[in-house]
Amino acid sequence: MIRMPHRSVTRFFIPLIDVLLLLFSIFLLMPVVSEEESAEGETPASMSREDMADTVESLKRELKDKADELQKYEAMQQPLQEIEKMRAELERLRKEKEQALKRSTFVRVLDIDGDGRLSFFDAASLDNPVMPIHDEKMARALIERHKMEAGEHTLYYHFLMPRKATGFPTQQQELDYKGWFARVANSLKERLP
Repeated sequence: MIRMPHRSVTRFFIPLIDVLLLLFSIFLLMPVVSEEESAEGETPASMSREDMADTVESLKRELKDKADELQKYEAMQQPLQEIEKMRAELERLRKEKEQALKRSTFVRVLDIDGDGRLSFFDAASLDNPVMPIHDEKMARALIERHKMEAGEHTLYYHFLMPRKATGFPTQQQELDYKGWFARVANSLKERLP
């Protein structure tokens, strides 16, 4: 009849495995430790004259290379500082321009519908807020009215094109509208040559 052992076998193997892992890790770390010792162990007293002369020459070359590199970076520092100043100045000017446009521009939106007809939405007129602009005479009257409302501000007309591509306004209609509003700043000046 087979009997079970009185002691567990794992009680013996677990400490043995720990010891083996410890020995294996020491084995893996030996080359790293030996390289550090060999690098530290080489002192000027243990070097030959030729090795020492080579080491001194290589250190001089490395020092000269680093000095040249430093001079390059110092020479580049001045233009970089000027570029940073220019960027800061450009950003300041952009903000100034944006603020000036916000302060001094009196914008009015003119709508071009899907048939190419021009109109202005006048919120002040409660009876008929959509004011169609059929000809140059109506356009000039609207410009004069808006110039009086704008006062010292710059009058700017933004033409709102149809949302869907309908083929309108035609090129001739755009040229007409551009001619009618040629005396004031508008968005059509940027569209046509």
